[in-house]
This record gives sequence, C-alpha cells and structure tokens, in this order.
Amino acid sequence: MAGLSPTRRLSYESALRAIGRYLDAEPTYHSSILEVPDGFTVRSQPVRHRATGKVTHFDWRKLWDLAVLHTAARSFGRRKAPHAGIWSSFPNGHEDFFRALGYTLDSEGATNVSIDELPDGFAVSYVRSDGRHAFEKCHRLYRAEEIERLLKSAVARRGRGATEATA
Repeated sequence: MAGLSPTRRLSYESALRAIGRYLDAEPTYHSSILEVPDGFTVRSQPVRHRATGKVTHFDWRKLWDLAVLHTAARSFGRRKAPHAGIWSSFPNGHEDFFRALGYTLDSEGATNVSIDELPDGFAVSYVRSDGRHAFEKCHRLYRAEEIERLLKSAVARRGRGATEATA
C-alpha cells in the first residue's frame, strides 16, 4: 500500500518511543531527529568515531506500524544491553527517555520538534503557543541528571496509572 497517506498523527510519546526503540536495536551514535510534515527524519552514525551516517525517514504510517509491533513484542523479554556512552547509566536506552520526553512535549503542546544527541545528553528544540495566539521557540538541554529526573517522573506516572486502574 505504498503511496497512501498516513491515517493520522501519533502523539510525541508514542512516535518518539518507536524511534527510540529503533535506535536501541543496534549501536547508534550522534543521532539527530527532525520533525517533518509527514513524520520524522532520523540521522545517526553506526560507529562513534566515523562520519558514515544513516538516514531513515519515519512517516506516520510507519510509526503507527512500529507502535503496534512494539506493543505486541513487550512480552518477549528483555532486549540486549544498550551501548556505551551516556546510555550505560540507563537500562532502557533511547526508548524510555524518548517516551518520557514525548510525554513532556505533548504536555507543552509542542510542534516542529528537533532532537540532537550530544556526547553527554540531548539538545531539544520545539515551538509552542504562548497562549495569546503567538508562538515561541523553546530550547532545552537534557544532561544525565535531567534525563534521570525525567525517567523517574515517567515511572511514577505509570505507577500511579496502574494504581488508579485497579482502584
């Protein structure tokens, strides 16, 4: 069914989680994620100290398919450990961070997202409404401490949701 337009846009939480899981599937370094009109373009390097890059386009249809696939694959157990670098401190690599970041971006009403992996964290840029029919450009740097705080907050939200669902 090539050539069909996507059915609808995913939340940043779901889309970035799928992209994060994709990046965790093999060693990736210096990733850069740019939102484009029909999804995201992801650039990364498979080797840390070589400039050979890989560019992958994720349209909304592909992201929907990946989200469904990843949901179905949850019961298959743990994936391999993430590669070295900043991810050695975080057991679930890009996937959990991007999911938590996506939740934050959804909460902010973000659009036009750009995410760049740095040696010690991530630079995130996006546009949001200032509430008065104008827009502002936002930039945020996430280093290990901020990533850890964001992940702990996400775990707490999931725990609260599980408790509320059983009550």
